Amino acid sequence: MTIDELVDYVQMDLTMSGALPPMLPNMEIRRLITDIAEKFFYENYLYAVQKAYYFVPKQLFKTEEFTQYKYITLPCEIQSITWVYPITDNSLYQLGVAAPNLSINLGVTNQPYLSSYTTTIAELGTYKTVIDGFSDVLNMLSKHTLKYDYNFNTHRLHILTSLNTATLNGYETSLILEVYARIPNEDLYEDQKFRRYVVALGREQMARMVSRYNYSLPGGVQMNLSAMMAEAREDKKNVEEELKKIPNTGFFFMVKR
Repeated sequence: MTIDELVDYVQMDLTMSGALPPMLPNMEIRRLITDIAEKFFYENYLYAVQKAYYFVPKQLFKTEEFTQYKYITLPCEIQSITWVYPITDNSLYQLGVAAPNLSINLGVTNQPYLSSYTTTIAELGTYKTVIDGFSDVLNMLSKHTLKYDYNFNTHRLHILTSLNTATLNGYETSLILEVYARIPNEDLYEDQKFRRYVVALGREQMARMVSRYNYSLPGGVQMNLSAMMAEAREDKKNVEEELKKIPNTGFFFMVKR
C-alpha cells in the first residue's frame, strides 16, 4: 500500500465512504502518517524493524569526515545498532571457520569412528549437540566487538574504540554492523495496527480542528465533537496497549551465530 492509498483509506473513514464532505485535508493526513505514526511504530513496534548486517569497508575510515570527527554517516533506514564487529584482512575466518572453531571439525572428523564403534544414533546426536554448544561459547569468547555511539537523528556512528588497537598484526580494519533496520514504508502501511492508529490520529485531528469553530453539517446537523475526540483517543490507547503486549524478542540473542 502506498501513502496515497493510505490517505484515501483514512479519508474514506472520516467521510463515512463519502457520505460526509471531507474536512481534513489530504496534506494533513499525510503529515500525521509521516511525522507521528511512522516514528511511533518504528520506535515501539517489533515487526516494524528487522535484523540486518551492514558491511563498512576500511576505505571509509580514511575519509576526511572520519579522520577529523571520528564518525561515519549510515543509511537512514538503520533504526538501532546492537553490535559492531571488526574484521581484518587476516581475520575473515572469525566468521566461523578457523580456530578455536576447530572444535566443529573435531566433531565432524570423529563421527565415522564414533558411529561405528562406540555410539548409537541417539548418543551421536547428543555428542554433536555438546560439541556445537562448546564451539558457540568459544566463538563468543573470541569474537571482538567495538564500543560505539549511534545517533539516529543524525545517522552518525561514532567509533569509541581505537581501530588501530582493536585488531592484531596491524591490518586495516573493516566493520560488520549488526543492526535493526526499518522495513519499507509500504510494508508498514499494510499492518492493520498501523492503519487503526492513523485513522485514530485523523479522527482526533479533525475533532480538534472543527471544535475551534461553530461548524454544522448540511441541514443544520451538529457534530458531536466530544464523542469523536473520546473515541479517537480510546482507539489510540488500545493500539498502544497492544504494541506493549507484543513480546519484544529482539532483546534476546541466540548463541548460535
